[in-house]
Amino acid sequence: MSGELWLGTSENKPFFYKSKNLTTHALIIGMTGSGKTGLGITLLEEICLKNIPSFVIDPKGDMGNLCLALKNTDEFLTYTNDKSRAENLANSLRLGLNDDLERVSEFKNSVDFTIYTPKSSSGVGVALLGDFVPPQNLDDEAMINYVNSLTSSILSLLSINADDASKEHILISKILSNAFEEGKTLSLSELILAINEPPFSQIGIFDIEKFYPANERFKLSVRLNLLIASANFKAYTNGERLNIKNMLFNGTKAKCNIFSIAHLNDNERMFFVTFLLNEILAWIRTTSGTDELKAVLYMDEIFGYFSPNANPPSKTPMLTLLKQARAFGLGCVLSTQNPVDLDYKGLSNIGTWFIGRLITAQDKERVISGLNGDKTELFSQISNLEKRQFLIKNIHDDALKILNTRYALSYLKGPLTADEIKNLMSQKRQNFSHKDEQNQRPLISNEIKQLFASDKNELNAYFLGTARVRFYDTKLNIDTNLDLSFLGEACENFSWDNASKNPELNFTQMPQNATFMPLPSEILRLKNTKNLQSDLRDFIYQNEGLYLYASPRLNSNPGESKQEFLARLSLNDSSKEQEALEQKFKAQKARLEDKLASARQRLVKEQNDAKTSTIDAVVNIGASLIGAFFGKKSVSKIATSVKSTNRLLKERNDVKLSEAGVDEILAQIDDLEREFELKLAEIKSKNLQINQIKIAPKKSDIFIQDVVLVWM
Repeated sequence: MSGELWLGTSENKPFFYKSKNLTTHALIIGMTGSGKTGLGITLLEEICLKNIPSFVIDPKGDMGNLCLALKNTDEFLTYTNDKSRAENLANSLRLGLNDDLERVSEFKNSVDFTIYTPKSSSGVGVALLGDFVPPQNLDDEAMINYVNSLTSSILSLLSINADDASKEHILISKILSNAFEEGKTLSLSELILAINEPPFSQIGIFDIEKFYPANERFKLSVRLNLLIASANFKAYTNGERLNIKNMLFNGTKAKCNIFSIAHLNDNERMFFVTFLLNEILAWIRTTSGTDELKAVLYMDEIFGYFSPNANPPSKTPMLTLLKQARAFGLGCVLSTQNPVDLDYKGLSNIGTWFIGRLITAQDKERVISGLNGDKTELFSQISNLEKRQFLIKNIHDDALKILNTRYALSYLKGPLTADEIKNLMSQKRQNFSHKDEQNQRPLISNEIKQLFASDKNELNAYFLGTARVRFYDTKLNIDTNLDLSFLGEACENFSWDNASKNPELNFTQMPQNATFMPLPSEILRLKNTKNLQSDLRDFIYQNEGLYLYASPRLNSNPGESKQEFLARLSLNDSSKEQEALEQKFKAQKARLEDKLASARQRLVKEQNDAKTSTIDAVVNIGASLIGAFFGKKSVSKIATSVKSTNRLLKERNDVKLSEAGVDEILAQIDDLEREFELKLAEIKSKNLQINQIKIAPKKSDIFIQDVVLVWM
């Protein structure tokens, strides 16, 4: 029936549990051998058959049995290596299912099964240490709880048992909070750097140095950095990132995500469980409210993760899920051998209890204290439970019921070996390893600063080197600083010779869902960029210089283009040689103009004298002719007339000479002006002739500012 999970029989009738009831969560309690694991797997089988996504935390390694939907002897033989036993298992399955083996096939094809093995290559990898991505849609209280829990899990990985009032916890949580408030994704390398050099100067009213001195912060950053430096660090980062939204469905088929963590040590298990719970908690905040079951979180063997007498990092997110997840359709199912493993606040938020066989009277009494009914009868009922029998207390039902669990569709083999997981997940591992190689952000030394200069998803790495160079020359009166930058692809045998100069870059935050191209091993092994900085200094010394344009009278300014310099020369074309030429020209022209004025004065006088002489000569000749006609003193008058005529001729000749003198001076002025223009043009042409000169830097004047890795 839709929405009902067939778990077995009660009072010889099929027992169906409403999937909707799981939103108020469930608890399975039972000693070893009680059938607790079988009930958990049966419950998850029904969840799978209803196409509901599930997240299964498996500290012991038993829950991978969900992937063993076997039907015939040959399939069982793969896991038993005993044909007789394989035949018995196949027969038992057929009898247990009343020959309804199609239900096994239906279950096998119902969901997409994946076994994740953090820090192991047997299953699909999960990155234990990656980037810390800011959660979305969390209110202030939820964000504080998320950050505190995440901080505790990080410290637990370092075997630091620090509460939220410790210096270590306060510092790391503030670094994470600051980054998340800015919407910034924080890598482990960036976290290490931020511990050493916090992006804030105060914590509360205290200066950071007074609250947490630099030498102590350095010790903490070194402990975290040891994870990066350790030989097995890559195992912490290999695998798929925990993206809960992507783990719900494969197309229309629900996913069953089994996280096998038996191979991890205690600190690693605590870190991973806390991290996963936080991610699930952050995911439900992005979903809409519902009263239907949308997904299930199942945790086998809760011991140590939800302790009533301690405060492990996993406790806060687990308690928050029990309190709030029901509103978003997430059902939590916890399994434990002992009720004292659970915090009482958590027990009050669990609606269904599946109680199996218990050993001690203390365990039975603790369970009975939470049940309604006659205490003596309840004690007797619990004491008489058989294997695979469970007393059910459901807040949605008035009466207590006894459940006999059905035959599991999965082969309950027990913990899977690494090889068995590897065989089961071989195809998924191959597919993922290719994806992982392309997508994972390479982990490099925290001493190498990383920046982003692109909003594209596919990113390549480049080295960006920046420097300030002083150029000094006393003869040219030059003393200036230039800022230079060089960008080169971070490839094998990297060299600044192939770098571009002064690139224009716009730095951004790391793009969401970015994919990173692999880095050469020699770059992955770099501890810092000191050698690259030294190479950059040598490169600048050998190849760079301050290039100027020089003319006989001026030099260009640093950064001034040739066109700008020529324009400035044209506007400021005066020179000493030109000034001397102009002064000499003015003096020579002045002298010639004085001579011209004098010559013109003589010419005017000569012209006036000639004019007067002409009139006198005409009068005298006329008088002589009249006198001769009348016979009076003719000879004397004619002689006088001749003299006047001779004088006139002389004065006219003087006029011509004076005119010639004026013309000659005017010609001399013209020649002087032409000569001046030619010489002036020659000087200007010479002044506009420019050459390029280079001022080389001294090595001591090259100041390398930084070499960083830029993803773009």
